[in-house]
Amino acid sequence: MKIRLLSFCIGLVLPYISVLSGIYYFRFSKDFILGFPPLYFWVFLWFFLASACISVAWQIDKKDYADQ
Repeated sequence: MKIRLLSFCIGLVLPYISVLSGIYYFRFSKDFILGFPPLYFWVFLWFFLASACISVAWQIDKKDYADQ
């Protein structure tokens, strides 16, 4: 049960909290990162990081399925 909770937190909660915190933090920024406003860059970056988080969560949870 602890492994499933950990994989749930890594795969869903971490990306969700990170995107929302970035929206809050970068909402009034006027700078640019690689030609994008920081908020767009943050959300675009989390497309890839969320995929990595889901992959890590799957690798953690896959071990739990193998034991059953």
